[in-house]
Amino acid sequence: MDVQQPGLAPDWKTAEEAKQAVIEETLFDVFNPLGQLDEKSQAKRPSVFSYTVAEGDTLSEIANRYGITLDDLMEQNKIMNPNLVGIGMKLIVKRDEVKHVVQRGDTIELVAKRYQVSKEKIMELNPLAKVMPDELFVGQVLHIPIQQAQPMASGHVNMRRQLAQVASRKSTGSRMMDWPIPAPTITSNFGMRWGKMHKGVDLWNENKSRTPILAAKSGQVIEAGANRAGYGYMVVIDHGGGLQTFYAHMRKIIVHVGDEVDSGDILGYMGKSGDSTGYHLHFEVRQDDVPLNPLRYLRK
Repeated sequence: MDVQQPGLAPDWKTAEEAKQAVIEETLFDVFNPLGQLDEKSQAKRPSVFSYTVAEGDTLSEIANRYGITLDDLMEQNKIMNPNLVGIGMKLIVKRDEVKHVVQRGDTIELVAKRYQVSKEKIMELNPLAKVMPDELFVGQVLHIPIQQAQPMASGHVNMRRQLAQVASRKSTGSRMMDWPIPAPTITSNFGMRWGKMHKGVDLWNENKSRTPILAAKSGQVIEAGANRAGYGYMVVIDHGGGLQTFYAHMRKIIVHVGDEVDSGDILGYMGKSGDSTGYHLHFEVRQDDVPLNPLRYLRK
């Protein structure tokens, strides 16, 4: 059994492992000229790239991930409220070159996937990784080549402008929808609620469990079941062109994935499954997976 020796870093269990680390770090300095640059020279290599917000992301976490302040990230994207972040939103991030510190279990493939760049590009910028691609060591610094954002006519498009562009797509009559339940009462609107974003509207009908849930627009069922945390039994309909509708907290679903439905077809019945305070329908409208206010789509 290997015994922890005094003076060794906690990551190394034996003197042999520590020795190997020193050798590899020395090779890194020899083979990678970037490793010999000081912090001042590194700072002369500003980069700009686009980041797409994923489920569970917050602005503070994104800022921390890329080594910038929350204030800087908000300023770069002209964001007034850090809580108004939706899945699929694209953020512009300006910062110096990204550096990744290798953790136990990291591989070139995993690092490349995390930063959405090819492993060949990482190895091109890190000669040691190219020579020893299967021998990454804990603490090794990898310089990650940032994908440059595409040039735009009037600078970068901030998040608010992007949302306005997406919202404008619904202006044509073909984007309008019917109400997903009969005689609805709105119990909760789209927007901030209890300190976080409520991505749809909550609708209620006095018949509760007997209330039919109706397709708001013709399309194809692409989800039917309890597939997402908190939504309970849910149906998702794709209407083409990136437009989708979500019907959550259902008691019963009577359609299946792949079914083609027309506006007004019954999808199931109102329930209180998932994270629900009582019988209601949670209804969302998403364009390119960005949640938008359903009331702007529903017919008056």
